[in-house]
Amino acid sequence: MEKTKERQYLSNVITAIEERIGDMEHTIDSNEQSYREIQKYTVDYKNELDKYEVYNFHQNMNYIDKRNVLESGVLRKLNYQKEVPYFAKIGFRFEGEDDQEEFYIGRFGFADKYSEQLVYDWRAPISSLYYDFNLGPAAYESFGKTFPGSISLKRQYEIENQTLKWMMDTEESLNDDFLLKELGKNTSNEMKTIIHTIQREQNEVIRDLQTKNLIIQGVAGSGKTSIALHRIAYLLYRQRESLKSEHVLILSPNRIFADYISTVLPELGEEDLQQVDITTLGQRFIDEKLQVSSRQDEITEILENSASDKSENYRYKRSGRFFEQAKNYLNKLKERLYFEDLQLSENLTIDKVSIQSVVRQSRETALLPLIKQIAVILGNTIENRQPSKQEAMAKTIEQQLKKRIRIKNSLQEYNDFLKKLPSVYHSSGKKDDLANCDLFPYLFFMLEIEGIKPAMTIKHLVIDEMQDYSLLQLYVLNQLFPNEKTICGDVNQNLTEENHQFLDELNQLLPKSRIAEFQVSYRSSFEIIEFAKAFTTNQQLTAVERHGKPVTVERADDNREKLMKIRNAAAAFLEGPHKTCGIICQNWEEVAALEMELTDYPVTKFGKNTNKMAEGIILTTVQFAKGLEFDEVILPDITQEQLKEKSNSIYTSCSRALHELIVLVAETGKGNK
Repeated sequence: MEKTKERQYLSNVITAIEERIGDMEHTIDSNEQSYREIQKYTVDYKNELDKYEVYNFHQNMNYIDKRNVLESGVLRKLNYQKEVPYFAKIGFRFEGEDDQEEFYIGRFGFADKYSEQLVYDWRAPISSLYYDFNLGPAAYESFGKTFPGSISLKRQYEIENQTLKWMMDTEESLNDDFLLKELGKNTSNEMKTIIHTIQREQNEVIRDLQTKNLIIQGVAGSGKTSIALHRIAYLLYRQRESLKSEHVLILSPNRIFADYISTVLPELGEEDLQQVDITTLGQRFIDEKLQVSSRQDEITEILENSASDKSENYRYKRSGRFFEQAKNYLNKLKERLYFEDLQLSENLTIDKVSIQSVVRQSRETALLPLIKQIAVILGNTIENRQPSKQEAMAKTIEQQLKKRIRIKNSLQEYNDFLKKLPSVYHSSGKKDDLANCDLFPYLFFMLEIEGIKPAMTIKHLVIDEMQDYSLLQLYVLNQLFPNEKTICGDVNQNLTEENHQFLDELNQLLPKSRIAEFQVSYRSSFEIIEFAKAFTTNQQLTAVERHGKPVTVERADDNREKLMKIRNAAAAFLEGPHKTCGIICQNWEEVAALEMELTDYPVTKFGKNTNKMAEGIILTTVQFAKGLEFDEVILPDITQEQLKEKSNSIYTSCSRALHELIVLVAETGKGNK
């Protein structure tokens, strides 16, 4: 009886959606017809129309065009919603009322032609009841008011192609069987939305409207990137009047990852967001003549040639020690302003205490604008009644202070700073070349010497894979983008260095910040996470009880045996149900060797120039696999010694696998070179 009732409700909702689709299609057709008619009229009578009429016709055409774009977006949502109108329902009895009200929750909200709300958007205030409470007392907030009551029903659905496949009542916020069923699905070449499986602690972070700088530390597979993106979707929904998609920028680690996550926001009904890598972003603020080297090449150098001078240079400029040295150098530049009295003429001296007092009281931090401000204040003090003399005095003071600090420009000053360090840390010396590791330190000098106008058009910055960036880079990003941020990553997936204080230092670096930690991995099977756990220092890592195949660890002492095992695993994958198999190597030499040996298999190589995520067999290194997931993973070049050691790289590689992990172990000394 209950299932019949649910099927009838589903049918009614689908019918109402189809009616709306028909109306929308008719409206779009009418708009297009009107557009064509106006366009034809302006062509037919172009010699008879005055400029005001032409302007009005063009305005009407622009209006129709924008309306069509908007309505086409609504139509796309409706066509999706027609197939899967909702995924859950709650029965809620408001305090003081006898009757229970039922609320269906879906990816998008939907009201029928009579304005009856048939489905509520997962981001609506009342939908928080589904994620935050079990059966019993509950409450939600809306428009500053709290609405208490009691949840008497929680029901989950699987609807596919307009058909109710499965439903289940549960007391919990999410039924374990439903969760495991969702987690057990194969991966694809795009990140999935998680609105069906959002956990209570995830929901709290997604709906956080108070924190300015939210730092999400999550273990591999904890959903941290999904949480960050769903938080943006929630903010765009709740702050629609003030926050638009063009106000949000995502900092992605590489092109593949950017493509992998690009569908999440559109699937949640929001426009795709601007994505950029940190090098491209930094280049926007410097002289376009400067050619910046590849960040990915620097990371490869650190991972594969860790003892080289280049690696030492790259690592050092990521370090906290380098950041402190740069700050001390710039502070000493500022101290030159008041290290002694300023002699303006034989009869006029400004004592250093007066200069120091203005410096300390000024809100201006960049050195050259600060000098201008000091000059104006002190010039007005000396010539307090004659504006022309005040201006002249200010110019004199400014010239003398600039002469005192002896700065040409930020780049020259940065290079002078590097020359005080050992030669391995010096710049390339070529006029228009800038090493990637020098880009953000140079921007730091620009901020502190010349000043850079903040990018206030960006109201929310998302930084993914935070552990890949230095504290100096994150400081500069905060100065360039001082508005709200969502920052996520896993300190235990830092491939280039180990900094156990990173989270605390980042929390202190950013104003009004808080850290949300997630220790449960939902991606990989229990067996894979237990295996991966041996390689990380984070022993709080736990796995959802989704069991699968045991991890396969096999000896492969020579290349012939290793290749045979890889080919067998690849053949089994191609015949099986899974969609993706990642062969994750420790270096590019191994990638090149396997690429030559697997020419008779459909293999796609992922590297720094790869733009698109793909299905099938993927050959890459951990550098580009990080952040992605595969149904199966093969690690072809692990050594016996590495099996016994802690390694962020191997932990990261193992945790890319959802269902199956194969580890091929070479004899001593044949692993990472």
